[in-house]
Amino acid sequence: MLPKLCAETAPILDAELQVELIPLPELQALGSMWRRLEARADRSFFLSWTWIGTWLRAIDCRPELVIARLSGEVIGLGLMHARLLTRHGLLPVWTLFLHQTGDPDQDVITIEYNDFLADRRYQDEVRSACLRFLIDRGECGGREVGELLLGGLAGERRADIEALGRPVHARAEAGSAFVDLDALRQSGKPFLDTLKASSARRIRRSIALYRARGALELETAADVDQALDMFERSGALHQTRWTARGHPGAFAHPFYVAFHRSLIRTALPLAQVELVEVSAAGEPIGYLYNFLDRGRVLYYFSGFRFESDNRLKPGLVCHSLCIERHLERGMDVYDFMGGDQRYKLELGQRGPDIIHLAVQRPNWMLAAERPLRKLKQAIGEVRRR
Repeated sequence: MLPKLCAETAPILDAELQVELIPLPELQALGSMWRRLEARADRSFFLSWTWIGTWLRAIDCRPELVIARLSGEVIGLGLMHARLLTRHGLLPVWTLFLHQTGDPDQDVITIEYNDFLADRRYQDEVRSACLRFLIDRGECGGREVGELLLGGLAGERRADIEALGRPVHARAEAGSAFVDLDALRQSGKPFLDTLKASSARRIRRSIALYRARGALELETAADVDQALDMFERSGALHQTRWTARGHPGAFAHPFYVAFHRSLIRTALPLAQVELVEVSAAGEPIGYLYNFLDRGRVLYYFSGFRFESDNRLKPGLVCHSLCIERHLERGMDVYDFMGGDQRYKLELGQRGPDIIHLAVQRPNWMLAAERPLRKLKQAIGEVRRR
């Protein structure tokens, strides 16, 4: 399991935990409130004001703010947006999204480790209270909500949400992987020595082939302009790879590109993102775009230069060099985040699943859908067998 930040034991609540949903405040005021709570929270990078503030400035809608207070003190925050979705081309359902818009063109940025931002002493209480409030209220932005969509949750949250006693189903789920840099550092072993012999052999051979051309070097962007240039270069390589496979690629989405340009401008001066270029004999072979957050390196995006010689493994080489660099820098975790790609488990160990859960309110249309969904799942299982 992915190592967690230490959390204090939650004391018994002595006063009533109050939850309310209000219109979105002015961003400067919300940012001040968010950062004050963030300082007391064991939150992911995706719940930092760096990410959330950039997201709010980029989207074309205005979510509402859910606030949890204990004796007047803010101990929980979340941003909810309602969007009308048509299920199966037949069922119109207003769906409430946590830190997403419900618009695929904007949600393409893919939030992970999503949750309510909560004071570390009351994480479970805040999550439960906010969800119960939203389910019981059943309204947001003047719309009657039939379903809550909680995207990008860590898999361990599922049991907490099912305990609410409402119908819950997974819209999607994927594995994840990570490298425990702290444990690796304590072992005293080089990173490659911890891999399967076949994997280590392929990476060492690839490194040797690159070094036969000249120096194999890793460089991180020193300023925003260089970081944006690396981001564009990584995008060009990424698009070449994905379009050759018949997929549009992330850079085909204007919102994705604009959001990350803005995020880089904000986060790089705060040392919360890094853009990495790996080159052989001065020729770039790959780029990594990572988030840096309280001892964690979160791998988010990459672009690699693939060649006809399949002995060259630019992705494995770039990640291996970056892992070694962060091992030396004293970081705790190198997190590949969600995705079932083989190379992630080749380089790391399995982490939590990343899941997208739908929590349903009493609704005859959604109730009618459940047996149809179960039938569809059963048919799919038969076909897989």
